[in-house]
Amino acid sequence: MAPVSVLYVAPGLLFLALLVLVGAAEADGGGGGEEEEDHSHDVLHEVPGGEEMHHKPETGERWMDVTLAAHLLSFGSVSEVTMDFKASVQLSMEWWDPRLANLTTQPWVPVDPEVEIWAPHVDFKNTKALKMTTGEEETTTWVSRDGLVNRVQRFDLTAACAMNLQSFPLDRQLCKIKLDGYEDARLRWGFPSLWAQTSAPVITDATALHSQFKMTGLSVKAYANSFLPNIAGKGCVYYKNTCDYLDADRCLTDQQRCEDAVGSPDCDRCIYYSGSCRNSTNMCNLITETSNKNVFTSAEIQLHLSRRLAYHLLQMYIPSTSIVIMSWVSFWIDAGAVPARVCLGVTTVLTMTAQSSRAAGMAEVSYVRALDVWIVVCQLFVFSALIEYAVVNFVFRFGAVFSRRRPSTANGKESCGKSDDVAAVKILEPKSKPEGTTGKETAQTIDNCCRVAFPSTFVIFNAAYWSLYQLL
Repeated sequence: MAPVSVLYVAPGLLFLALLVLVGAAEADGGGGGEEEEDHSHDVLHEVPGGEEMHHKPETGERWMDVTLAAHLLSFGSVSEVTMDFKASVQLSMEWWDPRLANLTTQPWVPVDPEVEIWAPHVDFKNTKALKMTTGEEETTTWVSRDGLVNRVQRFDLTAACAMNLQSFPLDRQLCKIKLDGYEDARLRWGFPSLWAQTSAPVITDATALHSQFKMTGLSVKAYANSFLPNIAGKGCVYYKNTCDYLDADRCLTDQQRCEDAVGSPDCDRCIYYSGSCRNSTNMCNLITETSNKNVFTSAEIQLHLSRRLAYHLLQMYIPSTSIVIMSWVSFWIDAGAVPARVCLGVTTVLTMTAQSSRAAGMAEVSYVRALDVWIVVCQLFVFSALIEYAVVNFVFRFGAVFSRRRPSTANGKESCGKSDDVAAVKILEPKSKPEGTTGKETAQTIDNCCRVAFPSTFVIFNAAYWSLYQLL
């Protein structure tokens, strides 16, 4: 009986096992389908039109408005030798493409990175090196239900900056990031739909402005341009935004605190710093529906920079001033102490010459810089102090030689023998101090005058120097 019962039970167990396996497979299949459906709902994997999406959309107008906004992520490495600077920028662009309207019911939907759609032709103009740091698999483009397209990309760039170093290191510079829009793209700074900031079209991470320059302001402008020279209306600015960065330096001191308290209002203000801004708009006759194909538009980010003076004060101005003051110590040393005064004078001249070599690594320019003027004048002061002692020593020695010359005549007659006449002896006696002391007194008088003249002249030079170059 046992074998017969086994034959009846085994098929039943096998049937139950098959039911469990089929149920698990249906559950997995249903869950996977639902997940895939949600994923396709969140990302736009394809667009209609095929190859037509690679061309500019037909809107019935000559110009296509492209709204720009930017976030300056970092700024630094300004080089006077190569006349350039390095920066990282996150650039946001928005335009309208009617072919992409009504592709989604959501307000905005990201576009798969593998989907290619038309984008305005916007180039960086004055860059020496440009690298897009946005990841290949990172979503950079979003499309709205109305057909608006928003693209955000990050760039690391090295841009040229023509600097005027006449006031170096008290100089102010204006460096620019230039963009040109082609294919009838009318660039204008504004606020794209996905741009969270509404205070300024260009914001800055003020905690990342590590440079020898202080950013005192930032301006953006959009203007008409042309491939042809001497065109009326070329350079006409139709939008300009200027922001003051007077208190941006306070964000540098709060950098460590912001790293420990991410998301606080003060830290967000520094990371998305905009300053105090004002706008202005204008009409440009060059940008019309009948403009020829030689006309295009350009946009600029202008960085107003002021060099930080602390480094140069510690490395050049204070040491050279100390050397000049040290050369004046010789005026208080006795004129007869030749080794002491000569050693001090030669030491200050050589030290000042070595100090001036610190400026050898700067850019070679064909004009005189403020630092060159300072170095030359300081060298002139220490060299003049050395020459002053040469004059003092000559006067001192000349007086000593003269004092050894005793008068050998009385009233023009030579005295050949001793005279016992007391009156004759009284006639030969000088009525004033010995003539030999005149040289020493004159030398001392020169030193006394230099004790006042050298410091006074140096103070006057400093007043003129700092006043002149601070105003330039």
